[in-house]
Amino acid sequence: MKIQNIFMSGNWEDLIMTTFEIDKHVIQSYLPKDTELDLYKGKALMSMVAFTFSKVNFFGFKIPMHQHFGQINFRFYVKSKIDGTKGVVFIKEFAPKPIIALIANLFYNEPYFFKSITINKLVRNNTIKLEYKYKRAKTAVIGIIKTHKLIPNTLEQFVVDRNIAFVKNNFNKTFQYKIFHKPWELYEIQHSNFDSKILKLLPLKFKNIKHISTCFVNGSSIHVQKGIPQ
Repeated sequence: MKIQNIFMSGNWEDLIMTTFEIDKHVIQSYLPKDTELDLYKGKALMSMVAFTFSKVNFFGFKIPMHQHFGQINFRFYVKSKIDGTKGVVFIKEFAPKPIIALIANLFYNEPYFFKSITINKLVRNNTIKLEYKYKRAKTAVIGIIKTHKLIPNTLEQFVVDRNIAFVKNNFNKTFQYKIFHKPWELYEIQHSNFDSKILKLLPLKFKNIKHISTCFVNGSSIHVQKGIPQ
């Protein structure tokens, strides 16, 4: 099946998803129009997602020198008041490529910022050692290469299985961007390390969030469909 109105494609791979419980009032102001918090067992959740973005393509064109880099975003979980569609809202997104940040802000009103993010990855004896670092703060995992499917109704499935991004434009209208990819799977984590100093990328009001989970996701190629009004 051919997907219509694709504006961006590429690979999102080696995702470290670190999830926190957060006070509902802290993120209430970030809700786009006609959306509401999607709670997990009555709790509001926010995730930091660090991943590798490669083979970047906008409207069928590759961007030179923008084909492999690390990215970090902070997102929380919502659903549409209109049709119940579940998705995410981005609080802030960071990439070490100014053009990516410029395009995202200028054309799609996404909260992208330019920051230097480095990737360190070592694969040996069926083990992946992976680290994403901003300044001296990092998020890192050691995992087994073999993957397993998401289990329905688990925290991991709630966090990972999200294919819609809700974005509020400059006229306070809400758009849904759909992300197409094959089902993602989890690596088994042997060890994880999260440096809380990386949360300084967020406003001070996020300082009291509570870490509850980290998962390591394989990722895949993706295609992002141009947003449609809700």
